[in-house]
Amino acid sequence: MDIEPLRYFAEVIRQGSFSVAARRLHISQPALSMRISQLEEELGYLLIDRSARPLVPTHEGSEVLVRVREILQDLDALEDVAFEIGQEVRGELVLGIIPTISAYLVPLFIGKLLESHPGMELSVEEMVTEDIMEGLRWGDLDAGIVSTPLSVRGVHFTPLLYERFFLYVSEHHPLNGEDTIDLNRFDPEDLWYLREGNCFQNQVNAMCQLSGKRVAGQRVSYSSNSIESLRRIVENRGGMCFIPELATIHIPADREEMVKEIAEPSPVREVSLAVTRSQSKLKLIEALQQSIVQSIPAAMRSGEQRTLYSPNLSL
Repeated sequence: MDIEPLRYFAEVIRQGSFSVAARRLHISQPALSMRISQLEEELGYLLIDRSARPLVPTHEGSEVLVRVREILQDLDALEDVAFEIGQEVRGELVLGIIPTISAYLVPLFIGKLLESHPGMELSVEEMVTEDIMEGLRWGDLDAGIVSTPLSVRGVHFTPLLYERFFLYVSEHHPLNGEDTIDLNRFDPEDLWYLREGNCFQNQVNAMCQLSGKRVAGQRVSYSSNSIESLRRIVENRGGMCFIPELATIHIPADREEMVKEIAEPSPVREVSLAVTRSQSKLKLIEALQQSIVQSIPAAMRSGEQRTLYSPNLSL
């Protein structure tokens, strides 16, 4: 079987259009349509639902697409074989990482990683979890760092760290005098939220049994994917927000009293390295994983005896 029609099929599904895919593939639309039709005839079933806009795979096409992605990634990976055979860790690694982790984790490991492996090039992109999974499926990303547990076909997750949740409480809030805060005691009206659909916010909603809707009496709604933005609002307007454990490392000394532990059982989120099963850049990925684990506090490497909250995403 010729590999080109498989590549054409994958590009049509990715673009959702024959015309757009044809332009990207630098062939005519009639030629592209003919090659796909020939592939369907060879396989004995339709791969693309041509009545849908944008175009989507048929049931059979969805099954074929999973295999095609793996085949194309394996072919692309042949270019990296020389680096993998050698002893030196060399080459480019493209990493997707969710924003609520990136700002705090990347500065911890980036120096150690590049110093230990001078032949390595790392490209880091902040992305939401859904886009990271798509990037891995299509081969645009070599690895991702996301909050887990997740179940995604063709993607393997390796836990890196377990991060506790803390509350960041205004100096003028009644609970600021507390060292530890019971989640059943505070008023949701005092809480600032991340953008809905953010996996960190989903975990907060689960902890506090919140619906994610604006609560009665809340006069201001602020939509953001930045925990640092929420911190600034708490400092200037009052109230409180949740922050991850790594964010507490960079809290200025004069703001440390605003960081409050949450009463037991201590809620945590699991942070994992995500790769496709056909991933070839094993040495680069292993180097990344080792640098991350060596850079984080030892207490964050185990999630035992802690309450793990799922990101609650449907992928």
